[in-house]
Amino acid sequence: MPRGLVILVSAALAAAPALGFDPAAALDACRGERDDAQRLACYDRLAARKPVVEHRGAGNRILPLFDLSKPTRLVFESMDAIMVVYLLDASGAVIQNLHQAGTGSGSFLIERPGRYGIQVNASGGWLIRLEEPG
Repeated sequence: MPRGLVILVSAALAAAPALGFDPAAALDACRGERDDAQRLACYDRLAARKPVVEHRGAGNRILPLFDLSKPTRLVFESMDAIMVVYLLDASGAVIQNLHQAGTGSGSFLIERPGRYGIQVNASGGWLIRLEEPG
């Protein structure tokens, strides 16, 4: 494999979320492709994976409203003792409570298109990603 492609795939995998996508398994699947063109296309798909939206912060915050046109995975990661994520509808009503005790991550599939918001209450640093399910 060309060195540039290795670097690109490595960078894409390093940026992958902890849940909802297994980068090692995806890389193994690409590696297993016998046809050169199919293998390259597989690696290209891995490199193209990117979050739709990503927010980093610490403590409590209400994120800007966003619109979804298709199912989207909400991935959340806590870097401290506790994190509560509220998925909100356009009016600010809570649709789903999501919790992470301690450091770690979780995910939730937002199945319906619409306008949403997210409120984060955390004791430390956090990361929120919205991405295509996969």
